[in-house]
Amino acid sequence: MKISVIFTGGTIGSSIKRGWADVDSATHYALLKRYENNQEIEFVTSSPFSMLSENLSADELNILQKEIEKNLGKGFDGIIVTHGTDTLQYSAAAVEYAFNGCDIPVVLVSADYPLEDERTNGYINFETAVEFIKSKTASGVFVSYKNNDEANVNIHIASRILQHREYDSNVYSIGGKPFAVYDGKIICSGEKYGNTGNIGVVDYTKNAGILSIESYPGNDYSYSLESVKAVILKPYHSGTLDTANEQLKAFCKRASKRGIPVFVTNLSTEVSYKSTALYDDFGIVPMPCETYVSAYMKIWAGISLEKDVAEFAKKEIANEFAN
Repeated sequence: MKISVIFTGGTIGSSIKRGWADVDSATHYALLKRYENNQEIEFVTSSPFSMLSENLSADELNILQKEIEKNLGKGFDGIIVTHGTDTLQYSAAAVEYAFNGCDIPVVLVSADYPLEDERTNGYINFETAVEFIKSKTASGVFVSYKNNDEANVNIHIASRILQHREYDSNVYSIGGKPFAVYDGKIICSGEKYGNTGNIGVVDYTKNAGILSIESYPGNDYSYSLESVKAVILKPYHSGTLDTANEQLKAFCKRASKRGIPVFVTNLSTEVSYKSTALYDDFGIVPMPCETYVSAYMKIWAGISLEKDVAEFAKKEIANEFAN
């Protein structure tokens, strides 16, 4: 079996130096050392860039896609990408959008602590990626990650990962439904995953032009729309916005006059509140049930591809819509 391993840095590729966690290429060997006597697996490594993932930009997204695309045609049984946790969800969604339907597994792995820290989940996350590739359970793009309060490792559909909770390094899928778990063997959850198509490699623009607005009491919506190409409103947990706020209505009107689409994500599928009935009056475009991250990356891709973003964003690309 032949596996491509693409190192990009992050905590899983870091060590502690002078009290700070920073990227360290020596950690690459630590991940592979456990397999040095395994004659069944050949690892072929590359490192197109090495960085702490909070510094992720369009440049790295474009490089990563091209590196994966290059390796997809080289006869590998699978590809593992090591990545930082801070922007893991964003890269995972971008890779899913580009390569859903590929004929081998592509698995992103990360770590909550550097590999030299005994608390790290980096080794088990990497091991799970290897076992998932060996199992030939499914092809496509996934993320393997062990939460610190769970015994098993979750294997997530890459386009369905939620942003991290505050003060919490755990990784969750939308609806709490991973694709599979690993407890020494791969066990599928029954969550639907398939070849829904993809958009191929996207040359992401350096300036996304996306204004993302969090909901909080007292927001006056006096945001500049200069250079903005799309707006994402992040509602409260039940999918609601302060539609009693005249400033929100005025903001949406300003955006409409400029031809800027205004989206709302994370809509509740449980209860529809009366306030949400005004979204159409405000010109707000409700997104289907998907994560904020998958919506953000889709809108960025649409802008980069010069699509009609309002229409492009509402269509499923690669398993991002929850069942």
